Amino acid sequence: MSHVAPVTLQEAQAYVHGLEMLGMRLGLNRVRALADALGDPQDAYRTIHVVGTNGKSSSTRFMAAVLKEHGYRVGAYVSPHLVSLAERQIVDGMPSADEEFYSLVARVMPVAAEVEHAFPEGERLTQFEVLTATAFLYFKEMGCEVAVIEAGLGGRWDATSIIHSEVQVVTSIGLEHTAQLGETVLAILEEKAAVIPLGGKVMAGALEPIVKARLGEICAERKAVVRFLDDEVSLLSGRQQAGFDVFGAEDIYTDLRLGVLGRYQRSNAAVAVGALELFLGQALEIDSLRRGLKETVVPGRLEVLSEQPLCILDGAHNPSGMAEMVKSLDHILDRRRLIGVVSILRDKGAVEMLNDLAPRCDILFVTQNSNPRSYSAEELARLLEDLDHKPEVFVDSDSRSALKSAYKLATSNQVVLVTGSLYLISDLKRSLVRL
Repeated sequence: MSHVAPVTLQEAQAYVHGLEMLGMRLGLNRVRALADALGDPQDAYRTIHVVGTNGKSSSTRFMAAVLKEHGYRVGAYVSPHLVSLAERQIVDGMPSADEEFYSLVARVMPVAAEVEHAFPEGERLTQFEVLTATAFLYFKEMGCEVAVIEAGLGGRWDATSIIHSEVQVVTSIGLEHTAQLGETVLAILEEKAAVIPLGGKVMAGALEPIVKARLGEICAERKAVVRFLDDEVSLLSGRQQAGFDVFGAEDIYTDLRLGVLGRYQRSNAAVAVGALELFLGQALEIDSLRRGLKETVVPGRLEVLSEQPLCILDGAHNPSGMAEMVKSLDHILDRRRLIGVVSILRDKGAVEMLNDLAPRCDILFVTQNSNPRSYSAEELARLLEDLDHKPEVFVDSDSRSALKSAYKLATSNQVVLVTGSLYLISDLKRSLVRL
């Protein structure tokens, strides 16, 4: 890097928060140019690429934790963050500290400015492109041997797609970001499966039959190995059992236990097991697997915020995620009633999500979050008007005020549930940090 005047941490913070979250032009040329100017740090370690609609962050964290227990130094790149952008880059289970993160951004800034000189007029790096290149550099400088990389949006044009991954993971496929990715699950699959290279190794979660069939065709066309959950890899999980088993392609793994709540997380763990068998080319070491799964933490996923009253945060942000979360709560809470605090983005299938959530609630506070795509509280309330089984509804555009009201109303047998968007969870967590 050329010698320039040092950038302060405050300037670095203002810079990265001032960048566009999404660029107006598709393409990987911008992030490739930045990575190239930084010495292509993403080529310094082996990588696993994780795409999908639901389960990406959890599967990424499971894989990183289990690889760490197998003796690797492991990076994990996840999104979105809940409190600080520094949370997105993790090494051996520890997210980078704010000072460490912004110090690295300060070093990337002059390189980014130089790279942008060659762009067409008016075109700049997006925030996600800068964050991604910064994370790749961080993993290199931290001496990572492997990095598990979660895609942000889609796959084909996602900034993470400049990596040369050894294993590609397709966790699930559902309708999301339809304006960018396509109007059907098959169109969305095509965008996400674009990360599969010739001769790739693919692990896929539970998919609809037509999606599964098409992914099989794509892998055949690219001469890629593919293993599916419920075929080559199977999850055995009784409703009342504390532990579960995974029948992998290489071995059988028994009495596995998770440190996170949610029965759906067992499927994410099974997908992680299948992917790691492909990555290592052999069976996993059972004690290392058990430790890694048990020690994995997934912030914002059935996360317990308080015990009295019991308050649970869950970033379920689309219809399939909401349905799975409600099913898990039925099991965990033994049908205890809910006081909900909900906010949903416009492109996420709000009516279907509310259809699942509302009947489980005695009271529902509808609110909004800081993302520009958030429904207003009043709009969400109107969507609830047509539901057959709706709870008592309160409208409060201030999410912090809505949560306080939910706490005040909760009885000993009611659970406060905050859900509908990770941005809502993020807003509330940031406000709690400031208390």
